[in-house]
Amino acid sequence: MTAPPALTDPQARDLIANALDTTLIVEAAAGTGKTTALVGRTVRLIAEGKADVDKIVAVTFTEKAAGELKLRLRERLDSARMASGHDDQARARLDQALTQLEEAHVGTIHAFCADLLRERPVEAGVDPLFAV
Repeated sequence: MTAPPALTDPQARDLIANALDTTLIVEAAAGTGKTTALVGRTVRLIAEGKADVDKIVAVTFTEKAAGELKLRLRERLDSARMASGHDDQARARLDQALTQLEEAHVGTIHAFCADLLRERPVEAGVDPLFAV
C-alpha cells in the first residue's frame, strides 16, 4: 500500500479551515500559523453550530502556548460575535461559547490527560491525588 500524496501548504490550510466534519491533527513547525488555523477552525465550528465549546479539545505542549491559544480564542470569538450581523443563531452560539470558555478543554496535553485520569482514577489505576 502506498501513502497518499502529501498536501501542499494551501491545500492543508484549506482542509483545516473548511473540513469541519473531519477530525484533524495538525503538526507543523513553530511560527507556521498552527494557532491561527486552530482558532479560526474552532470559531467556525461554534458559529456554524457544529460543536459547542465544551465539546472541543484543543491541546498544545507548553503552558505559554496554551495560554496564547485560549487568549486568541477568546478574542476571535468576540470578534466573530460582533461581525455576525443579522445571524442571530450564530451570535447566540458565540455568546454562549464566550460564557463557557473556561469550561473548554484548551490547554496542555499534560493537563488534558491529567483531567481524564482524575475523572476515572480507579479505572486508570492511579492515585486520585497524583500530581503531574
